[in-house]
Amino acid sequence: MVLEVLDEEGCYNRLKAGDEAAFRHLIGVYGPVLCRYADRMIMNSAAAEDVVTEVLLKVWQKRETFNSFSNIKRFFYVAARNASLQYIRDREREQRKFEAFNEVSAAVAVDEVIYAEMMVELQKAIAELPAKMREVFILGYVHQLSNQEIATQLNLSDQTVRNQKTKALSIIRNKMGNRSHLEIYLALLLLFR
Repeated sequence: MVLEVLDEEGCYNRLKAGDEAAFRHLIGVYGPVLCRYADRMIMNSAAAEDVVTEVLLKVWQKRETFNSFSNIKRFFYVAARNASLQYIRDREREQRKFEAFNEVSAAVAVDEVIYAEMMVELQKAIAELPAKMREVFILGYVHQLSNQEIATQLNLSDQTVRNQKTKALSIIRNKMGNRSHLEIYLALLLLFR
């Protein structure tokens, strides 16, 4: 395709009248220049081409509003600069979101590992309780039976049930060593929900 050589005034008049050949002339002359201009800012030639394509389309859409060819040229560079800066801001925003997501994902993964390890510790501590104490503990905390119901079911005194539950919690706390009472309680709630 051979580009028709147009002077600026002729190109401006034909473009304003909707002449697509004049628009193609502008694309052929200014497209590569604007791509280099945008690419120096963006440092991504494919993205620079997208930016310039948008700028050129805006020129076509606004062709009737320009007062002179120098207004069109000024618009080319201002719009290309603004679109390039917007592209950079958008990429930076996406990068920050990606980094924040990775940080949250890593934190969640660590929390999941800690939670899983705590559950294993808790299950092991419960399994190591003496048989009758484990039974009292499970009836009280898993099946949510009252002390009186446990005492009746196991033929124990109410005081023995309370003592067994208290001693079971004490043994579990000791076996889980570095865990706070709140962590152990929350783990128990989660384990038996």
